[in-house]
Amino acid sequence: MNGRDATADAVDRLATMASRAEGTAYLSPWPLRDLRELAAELGLRGVGALRKAELVERLVEHTIGYRLTSTALRRR
Repeated sequence: MNGRDATADAVDRLATMASRAEGTAYLSPWPLRDLRELAAELGLRGVGALRKAELVERLVEHTIGYRLTSTALRRR
């Protein structure tokens, strides 16, 4: 990933994904450095010590998971 434009593109792409599995599949091949850059862009704190799989999970939950949970709650 190269810079802010790539990070913004990733955020936009995550916003269109319909499942956590899709987000995990998208982020899993990324280098840890790029995942940390994305986390910083999203305002996630305390992720520096996380392993790659844990960071991917946190990113997916912060983006896709939050949206899916919010949608499910509104439908109640």
